[in-house]
Parts: sequence; C-alpha cells; structure tokens
Amino acid sequence: MKKNMVKRLLAALVGAAMVLSLTACGGKTDNQGGADGADAQASAALTEEEYQQAAENLATELAAIQTEVSKLDWNDTEAAKSALEELKKPLNNFMLVTPPTSYEAGHEKMKSGCQALIDFVDVTISIVGETDQAKLEAGSVRMQELIAASVNDMAEGAALLEQATK
Repeated sequence: MKKNMVKRLLAALVGAAMVLSLTACGGKTDNQGGADGADAQASAALTEEEYQQAAENLATELAAIQTEVSKLDWNDTEAAKSALEELKKPLNNFMLVTPPTSYEAGHEKMKSGCQALIDFVDVTISIVGETDQAKLEAGSVRMQELIAASVNDMAEGAALLEQATK
C-alpha cells in the first residue's frame, strides 16, 4: 500500500474531526449511521488493490465532506446535523469492507478508529445548539477522549497496513 494513501486517509480523518470540534455549537438528534452501498463491499474479501482504492475513496469522501462542514452556518442546526450525519456514511462503508487477509489486523484498528470517529460525530451532533454549559463541557470532554482514541487507532492501523505491504 502506498505511504501517501495511508497518510492521506489518516489526515482526512483527523482533519474532519478537527473541523467538527472547532465549529460545533450544540443540540440533539437521533443517532443514525449510514451504510449506503456497503453490503456489496462487505460480501467478499477485496484484493489488495481494491482495498487500497477503498481507503483512497474514504479519504476523498471525507475531504469533500470536511470542506462542506467547514462552510456550514452552525446557527442552522438542522443543516449542521445533516452534514454531520453525512460524515458517518463513508466511515460506516469502510468499516464494512472485507480486507485481504494480509490487511486484517490493520483494518481492525482502522475500524476501531472509524467507530471512535463516528462516536465523536454522534457526540458533536448531540451538542449542536445545546445551551446547558454542563452538557457542553461533558460533551467536550467526551469528544476529546474519542478523537484521541480515533487518532491513536488510525495511526496504529496505518502502521499495520504499511507493514502488510512490505
């Protein structure tokens, strides 16, 4: 797997999380993930090339969503929540792919990082529009924990994927 692909994926995930943490204001919604089209991806193990392409696609999708999220008017809480929900779809899709055997350990760590980022998004959604300071502080603490877990797992996963290509 190309080093640039792994770095690009990790940078996109961390960048998306950072945009969310800097711009979210608060509110509540139902937690709804999205796995559109993921069933087809999860049916059989991908080849190494297909897996690398899936990771590239995830990075590209997250970068596009990150750009859109950074342009949001956070006073429009429904639009903000909708954009945040969109961020979860490519993460869910990537988690459902079946990697080649050589990439399984790295993919498991990447899945764990994706799940932590999804949880981060859910907490962000839960505080969009929130005015209760105690809830905002608790959400902020939880978001910090989740982003740290996501970054750690993604970095470990990237290292394992890099090792698998050697």
